[in-house]
Amino acid sequence: MTMELPPQIKPYVDKVDGFMAKYPSVTQYELFKKVETETGLPKVFFFIPACILLTVITTLVGGLKLVVDLLGFLYPAYMSFKSMDSGSKDDTQWLTYWVVFSFFSIFESLFGFLVALIPFYYFIKIGMIVWMYYPSTMGAKVIYEQALRPLLLPYLGDGTTGATKKAE
Repeated sequence: MTMELPPQIKPYVDKVDGFMAKYPSVTQYELFKKVETETGLPKVFFFIPACILLTVITTLVGGLKLVVDLLGFLYPAYMSFKSMDSGSKDDTQWLTYWVVFSFFSIFESLFGFLVALIPFYYFIKIGMIVWMYYPSTMGAKVIYEQALRPLLLPYLGDGTTGATKKAE
């Protein structure tokens, strides 16, 4: 017997459930499905608190920097592994993301004293990271094409690297 959901929250529960079904190995779908069967409550009611608890524990152990770094690493790494095996054209998106992400990580390490002066820096960084890897915004591509490529290309010789030739 499953619980009848109020119509106001049912679309949200269905959306999270769809996400869980789409990434079953990441979200431990079968485990939460078993809990749902045993309790009669939607698996989403256990999944969301588990995610919140995991985030709180990670924050307490490693601080907000660790949470942000994991956010900037886990999903992009997962998608990078998937794109390498799929043979699709999204390899360039993830390679661009990693170049930009690495650049900002080094910049943050070198100029940490300045970063510490920015209020709510880690929340701004969360927004920027998500913007960089979100498929509909492709922010990493924007940063690469508008800032990094023009800045670094003059120092890379004549600019006819293998990637440049491939793009042509």
